[in-house]
Amino acid sequence: MPYFIRARTYLRYAEEEYRRGHFREAFVLAGKAIWALSQVEAPERKPEPPYLWEALKQAAEPEVVDFFHRGWERLEQAGEEEARQLAAQALKKAREILSPILGPSLR
Repeated sequence: MPYFIRARTYLRYAEEEYRRGHFREAFVLAGKAIWALSQVEAPERKPEPPYLWEALKQAAEPEVVDFFHRGWERLEQAGEEEARQLAAQALKKAREILSPILGPSLR
């Protein structure tokens, strides 16, 4: 599957998990959506946190990588409201980065 389809799919999954109230999963999947942009060929295995945050360095600006790294650490102890906010920020960052490959209805 081409990288841009994989990236959009991860973003869609992240949004679904967010709607279900699974904020940690939404956060990770938003990160994977960005990570997928750097994977021209299908990876042998999908990275899991914290390796994912290191792998993001190939696909995103340092401030985005830092957000995901620090956000993941905060999620470990976050209450539901903070987790929701972190997941919403992760989704927003993913949508911004993926905006060139998203259709107008997905932005």
